Amino acid sequence: MRRIFRVSERVLGRRPARPGLGPRRASRTLAILLLGPLGLAACTSTTDVSDPPVEAMANPLLRKAAWFSFLNGDDIRARCHAAAPDHLRLVHNANYSRQVRIYDIMAASPDRPDGPAPGTLSLTTRVIGGPTDRWLVDAGDPSSLFAPWAGQASQTVLAQRVMSVLRISLARDGLSRPAPAGTEVFSQNYWWLAVGCLDGEMRFQVWARPFRGYPDRGYDDLTFPAVLLARDGSGVPFRTPADEPAHANPAVMDRDAASREVRFRLSVGPDGLNP
Repeated sequence: MRRIFRVSERVLGRRPARPGLGPRRASRTLAILLLGPLGLAACTSTTDVSDPPVEAMANPLLRKAAWFSFLNGDDIRARCHAAAPDHLRLVHNANYSRQVRIYDIMAASPDRPDGPAPGTLSLTTRVIGGPTDRWLVDAGDPSSLFAPWAGQASQTVLAQRVMSVLRISLARDGLSRPAPAGTEVFSQNYWWLAVGCLDGEMRFQVWARPFRGYPDRGYDDLTFPAVLLARDGSGVPFRTPADEPAHANPAVMDRDAASREVRFRLSVGPDGLNP
């Protein structure tokens, strides 16, 4: 019989509300010391090259190491050619330390026998950040140790008709236009990123809210998110800028948040993220 343990909030410090393991080095060190071989086994089991990248992002350690490559769609680019099946990834950054939503859409392919049926597509949704009830650890499954930080995931089948509607919305929103090269997007801001191989050609685009002097990139006028959210089975509410807490002194609030959050900024190139 498998033994089930409950992750202690006293050990981990607080409930996970951010995509990584948390900002405090002491907490990370304590967790590593307590996990020992169990943590290493979990890391090894989820970093196998055969794991689909969207599923690998459930491991918070791997996510920290491969997040920028994942956003740039390096795995998609490596397989994109004239006869490649469609593969589209859409990521919503709603203040990275608060919530990230991943939508990964893959068409049927002979290379993926366990994938969607011919003529359909699979939609994998993963929402990272926010409250979770995944606090039980199965001693027989080391990877379950990271469950509280894995986010909520769901999978559904998309008909070609739905994919057509999504692609029309994306075209209207400017997916085929050149990306806003020179723009920087910040982890604490709100933005959508799209990267994919469609009809054998790579597509890349970023839509961000105005932030720190950078202009509006059409975030508030997008139409494709409604198509995705109508088929989002995660059960986690969609975070919007209106959900950000107000403060009498925004500068003080930002300085305090910066000491607790994982922060980064990305430079956008014409067809991908700059290295």
